[in-house]
Amino acid sequence: MRKNQHKKAKNSKNQNTSSPPYDCNSSPARAQNWRENEFDKLTEVGFRRWVITNFSELKEHVLTQCKEVKNLDKGLDELLTRITSLKKNINYLMELKNTA
Repeated sequence: MRKNQHKKAKNSKNQNTSSPPYDCNSSPARAQNWRENEFDKLTEVGFRRWVITNFSELKEHVLTQCKEVKNLDKGLDELLTRITSLKKNINYLMELKNTA
């Protein structure tokens, strides 16, 4: 038997083992093992669905972060404008004080 055939035989044996149904009372290690087994059983179509779902969630998160950054940028611009205005006012008051 060639190497690839041997690997395929091992994979088919691993995929045939049934995993116990998820039990809320089971240990975290068992739950992790169960999730890994379920992930191993994903078909190509299932994997594509999983990627699309996670990509959509990631895209939503990035868009939300982008909106927050734009709002922070707008707030920063307003603060910089106020600082510039305050500096001008301070300089004007200093000139008035010096002339008086």
